[in-house]
Amino acid sequence: MAHLGPEPLVWTPPGVDRIRVLGCYDGPAGVLVRGLKFANRRTPVRALGAALAGIGIRNDDPPDLVTWVPSTVERRNRRGVEHAALLARATGRELGIPVRRLLLRAPGPPQSTRDLRQRRNGPTLRSRRFAHGASIVIVDDVVTTGTSLSTAADALRAAGASRVSAVAVAATTGGTTRRPAPRHPR
Repeated sequence: MAHLGPEPLVWTPPGVDRIRVLGCYDGPAGVLVRGLKFANRRTPVRALGAALAGIGIRNDDPPDLVTWVPSTVERRNRRGVEHAALLARATGRELGIPVRRLLLRAPGPPQSTRDLRQRRNGPTLRSRRFAHGASIVIVDDVVTTGTSLSTAADALRAAGASRVSAVAVAATTGGTTRRPAPRHPR
């Protein structure tokens, strides 16, 4: 996994305290993500979880929980798996930190089928309950505009998270490297 970098310049989405990404979507990191999402290639999941744990967690201040940005129910049913959940579980296992499905997604189109303007509205997410004041790391496969992570962070903070960080396998160069996503009202 050492050849995925260098880590792309990614704006920290509003509501997220810190974000780290393994590599660019148009490079080896994107090849791995596309293989996982579209060809069900799960072989690199464990190694990606270890790499995400290595870049995203500070030893002096580890998170309390690991979660992920959920995909649409339709996509999850069609693919038979939620890829970000696999990555989150591998990351949590590597860290020895509990992994929980904290975010629920309302029905709607997947972000990947929307244009940039529509993507900036983000998915509708709400959070399940967890210990008030918890520090949470969100795992995602690809960061495009950062809006999904921002929306997820807003939902987690509304439910009582004290700190929200994020890690992702890849970032596109379209939206995340140019300007931050707009802030969503809570």
